[in-house]
Amino acid sequence: MSEKNDINEEPTVTKKVKFKRSHFIFLLLATIMITVLVTIFATIAFSNWSSGLNSQQRTEVKKIEEVYKTLNNEYYKKTDSEKLSEAAIKGMVKDLDDPYSEFMTKKETTSFNEDVSGDFVGIGAEMQKKNNKIEITSPMKHSPAEKAGLQPKDIVTKVNGTSVKGQPLEAIVKKVRGKQGSKVTLTIERSNQSHDITIKRDKIHVKSVEYKKQNNIGVFTINKFQNSTSGELKSAIIKAHKDGVRKIVLDLRNNPGGLLDEAVKMANIFIEKGDTVVQLEKGNSKEKVQASNDALKEAKDMKVSILVNKGSASASEVFTGAMMDYDKAKVYGTKTFGKGIVQTTQEFDDGSLLKFTNMKWLTPKAHYIHGKGIEPDTKISEPAYQSLNVIPNNKTYKLGDNNKNVKTMKVGLSALGYNIDNHSKTFDSNLESTIEAFQKKNNLDINGTFDKKTNEQFTKQLINKANKEDTVLQKLLKKLQ
Repeated sequence: MSEKNDINEEPTVTKKVKFKRSHFIFLLLATIMITVLVTIFATIAFSNWSSGLNSQQRTEVKKIEEVYKTLNNEYYKKTDSEKLSEAAIKGMVKDLDDPYSEFMTKKETTSFNEDVSGDFVGIGAEMQKKNNKIEITSPMKHSPAEKAGLQPKDIVTKVNGTSVKGQPLEAIVKKVRGKQGSKVTLTIERSNQSHDITIKRDKIHVKSVEYKKQNNIGVFTINKFQNSTSGELKSAIIKAHKDGVRKIVLDLRNNPGGLLDEAVKMANIFIEKGDTVVQLEKGNSKEKVQASNDALKEAKDMKVSILVNKGSASASEVFTGAMMDYDKAKVYGTKTFGKGIVQTTQEFDDGSLLKFTNMKWLTPKAHYIHGKGIEPDTKISEPAYQSLNVIPNNKTYKLGDNNKNVKTMKVGLSALGYNIDNHSKTFDSNLESTIEAFQKKNNLDINGTFDKKTNEQFTKQLINKANKEDTVLQKLLKKLQ
């Protein structure tokens, strides 16, 4: 039987929807654009969130970028993009007006790391920029700077006859450093008087801790808080204990500080686990840094004395302050430098480094010593000749003169063993004859005037005397016997 289609059934028809090519391309582009915009906004939002900057700060940073781009592309002379970025960063740091904050290039960072490790070529003096002046913080013990007579608080006005005014600290440090064996002349200002000091550069190896037994007392000279200082001191104390030493002197004079964590570890030799060594403050945020280990058992047997002066700064003061607060030591000498703020560093991929002040510190009992220093329990002053003002060498002094430089001559010559009948400011006949005796002994022209060559020999001999004699330490050792 044949099959037939019903007359009411319609045949199946396939319909095709046609798009114009232009419409398709438009939809595709629109989709791509929406995707790109969403991605961009999401990226910007994430970038803003991760940068940690608020809206106003982002606006200011954008301004810096615009200036950088404009100068790079449109300045009438060729610019160095790296120098422009460095100048921008250094400008920001300079505006902080903080002598302890600075930006260092890769080369300068290398020098900084050498300082921390304790090996470099230079004169061996810590410097800072304070009130737009370059100030000596501390000449390191046994360094060329100390031997030449540099003192804490000396102001450096020239390097090799060129003024340092307006120059960044890192540029001045670079000029002071140089090849081993070469010389550099610093013009320093002390008590408003100017004087040239020529120093021979040498390789500086700062041995962190030096131990000597003097009679029954152990003397530990701590030169700087650098890597492993606390470990060195711990080993030295153990050795001293085996030697039968039960009285020790920790000599922190002219110790400019260094690494905070080393000061904390060093205090932990004497301070018990869990006790606060130093308090750190940043705005409303406070942190108590505590001793993490038990105190060294050998140290518990020791009667501790600390010796400080105006060159004892920063980490030296952290350690001294903690030891005083816990009555772990008696402090002798003169008032310390007074640096109660802490610096940290951030190193960048290109090797450059930002060092900046990020908090202040207080002793365990919340004493803030910044700008004040720490007063010792017992004052032991340096001999008068060691704190004499420099006599300018551009003038000849003679019979009849009357000023404070004449008194300096008399005090200095008395210290050198000459018989001076008074320390007045008057250039009298007694001083004239004494100068003649000094000139004769040192093969100088015998004229009775305090001329340039006499001044140079006078200064040299006083510096040599100060380097050979340590009357402050001897007075302390006598007290402790």
